[in-house]
Amino acid sequence: MGEPIVSTEKTNLEITHKALEREFESTFINELMPGILHNFANPLNGIMGRSKLLQRRMDVYFQNIQSNHPELMAHLEDEKNKLINDVSSICKESDRFYYLFQDLSTKFYAIADRRFDQINVETLLKNEIRFLDFYLDFKHEIKKIIKPVSGLPYIYGIPSDYSYCFSALIRNAMVRMKKSNRKELSIEFEHSNNMITVLLQDTGEKLVSCNNEDIMLSDQISAPEASVDNLAVVKALFKEYHVNCTFEAMEEMNRITVEIPVTKEKKTHD
Repeated sequence: MGEPIVSTEKTNLEITHKALEREFESTFINELMPGILHNFANPLNGIMGRSKLLQRRMDVYFQNIQSNHPELMAHLEDEKNKLINDVSSICKESDRFYYLFQDLSTKFYAIADRRFDQINVETLLKNEIRFLDFYLDFKHEIKKIIKPVSGLPYIYGIPSDYSYCFSALIRNAMVRMKKSNRKELSIEFEHSNNMITVLLQDTGEKLVSCNNEDIMLSDQISAPEASVDNLAVVKALFKEYHVNCTFEAMEEMNRITVEIPVTKEKKTHD
């Protein structure tokens, strides 16, 4: 009996599919997504501008009728109220869509930005939270508490590195909270002695420690899609900026402490 053909064909199909999938994904962030955002921005700006203009013109129109033909206005009152409510809803929803679009574009511009630049870490984390609200479970089931502090100085680094790192930490917490009865994520900021400390606490399943400095990254890097538990990768990337990242599994909360030096220098390799 000959060997089954289906298994070989299936393997070839999977290999070719994955190759084309990777080729498509390689262009997504730096080439395709900026074009998508640009193409959405123009009609969105048009919708917002026209809806505001329509609202102003309608107000002027009904004011003129009220001034010149008050007897006619009495018959138009119900229709006027309906139009005002409808146009107001259009303006409100277009504004809401604009802010969602802004959250999306801010994230993709951040992860495409490979310049060494100053970063407002508080703004960065707020943007990450708003972007992660596109995950519906994260938006509706997890209580988010952000405790800002005034006067935080800038940190320095490549924005995409910090965006990827903090996003991975929050998604890790999000996944661990799936089976928890209490779902709460809190983010606090502290600043002292040229050091910014970011405390991320969650009520998910207990953190698996990866505080070992000698942890091997080969398995994590070769198959990152297997799990969002990429804490070792985050720790290694943070280390390039002299950022210390520690993980604690406490009785009721998990805590991730990120200590960021306020410096313009990137680590120099030995």
